[in-house]
Amino acid sequence: MIAVLMMVALLNGGCAGNPGTARIPGEEEEVSRTPVTTSEFSESLPEEEDSSESQAEETSLPSQSSQIFQTEESAAVPDSSLEDNELPPVSEPASEGDIHPDQPASEEKTSQPEVSAEASAASQAAPVETQQSEGKGFQLWSPESDVLSESAAVDNSYFSDTLFIGDSRMQGFVLYSGLTDVTGYTSVGLTVDTAYSKAFVDLSGEKLTLAAALERKGADYKRFYLLFGMNELGWGTWSVFVSKYGGLIDIIQKANPDAVIYLESLIPLTAQKSSKSEWLNNDHVNSFNQMIWQLAKDKGVYYLDTASGLADENGVLAAEDSTDGVHLNKAACGRWLDYLKTHTAGDFS
Repeated sequence: MIAVLMMVALLNGGCAGNPGTARIPGEEEEVSRTPVTTSEFSESLPEEEDSSESQAEETSLPSQSSQIFQTEESAAVPDSSLEDNELPPVSEPASEGDIHPDQPASEEKTSQPEVSAEASAASQAAPVETQQSEGKGFQLWSPESDVLSESAAVDNSYFSDTLFIGDSRMQGFVLYSGLTDVTGYTSVGLTVDTAYSKAFVDLSGEKLTLAAALERKGADYKRFYLLFGMNELGWGTWSVFVSKYGGLIDIIQKANPDAVIYLESLIPLTAQKSSKSEWLNNDHVNSFNQMIWQLAKDKGVYYLDTASGLADENGVLAAEDSTDGVHLNKAACGRWLDYLKTHTAGDFS
């Protein structure tokens, strides 16, 4: 009996003397209710996804179509994964993925003419401007001379023997302007550089480069409308744009010495779209339009100030004219056609 009593006393003293080993009621439950903190990861994931989308436009390296300036010395090069996509239906205008800048080919790698003194002068006349918020100091550039003025409207038949050449914006115009008897040599992501090497013209099932297609069919058309520059906005060497664009004009004139050639100005972006990019913005649009205007003068071809015809009161593309800030919807393409019909050189032969 005494032994039993001593054992009981020892056991009670041991528990009381080691309170650290005692389990506090509810403590385990409290621990189980404490969640693992994951907010850092859950918040950063969307940011990473968003940044990857923006970099697809401004930093990733595409293979072909690209074009746009981040700084005067370096080029931003967005993703080219969509460069061969077809334009979506009218209800879903082409996406911004069409605009994906590319590194301009070095002059050493091209067989095209070296940059001329005229090209250098034109590129120097279009310095990189400090981007301003549209509606708060932005002014769309428009030439004061050497531009086609308004004329009596022509009908749609004027464009039956016309060839439209350019990138996805020109492709959208050909598809959605309302013209039915019209031909376009266009390609998503096309630049004045890739126009030399990319076999994008389909002639009876055969894919040809622009030069090869014009050699065969150039004489069939009386007039040519060209639209290039949006994909080149991030090129670091602007003189290459002028030189290569001039080379395309030379190819057309060689194929058809009597050709009437129109260089269209770049239509501005929406204010929201322009504010999001260092290269794809309306200040660069202004600079390019100055170069295109000067090139038209140097080459003796016509400059069309299409930008002024489609810009809103703030000098930019109205938000309702585009779902992505870049490409024009069907209604805007109709107004684009109206502008072309009332700005012609009178070449009706």
